[in-house]
Amino acid sequence: MDYNRQPCPMRIVEDCGCAFMVGSLGGGLFQFAKGFRNSPSGVMRGLYGGLDSMKMRTPAIAGSFAVWGATFSIVDCAMVSLRQREDPWNSIVSGAATGGILAARNGMRAMANSAFVGCIVLAMIEGAGAAVATIYAANDNATITIDQEHPQRAQWEPVTYSSGQDLITTGFERVLEKCRKYRDRNMTMSGSGELLRLQEPSHSLLDLVKLAEII
Repeated sequence: MDYNRQPCPMRIVEDCGCAFMVGSLGGGLFQFAKGFRNSPSGVMRGLYGGLDSMKMRTPAIAGSFAVWGATFSIVDCAMVSLRQREDPWNSIVSGAATGGILAARNGMRAMANSAFVGCIVLAMIEGAGAAVATIYAANDNATITIDQEHPQRAQWEPVTYSSGQDLITTGFERVLEKCRKYRDRNMTMSGSGELLRLQEPSHSLLDLVKLAEII
């Protein structure tokens, strides 16, 4: 997988902000739906109840998400600094450490459970990302192989002229060349070197142009 992320000092701020935004949007929608459902009957009462629930609970949810994102990024940056590499193990260890740190107030058993859950969740996320990247890489290789097996035909470049005057001159010279060939075909050389006409062509200029396949 390619880890095209911000460098570590800015990564903490970025992940914290993204987690806060996700918590604000997701928590706000969830709390609005919960307040609307638990409010008394009536559409207006439901709307007011949903707004009140969203205003009371959304900041706490967004703050929890922001703390989780910041802690995860701090541990991730520490792992990158220690190991000097970017790989899925950094994210897995960071998820386990984040879960344990955030559950430290509830005792060792809660810390262990939260660390295990964080490790499993991050391992699943990294595994899914690696599988998707592998599938895309396989599709790209197959597309390249098909293109190599069936190359496209060479495309002839059209003849271009530098100006309109060159186009007119070239077309006129081609008409004259056709006329000369037609004249030479109807003439022959006699024994004394004089030209004898076998047949008298009675073609006009328009006929000559037509014979030259111009129109």
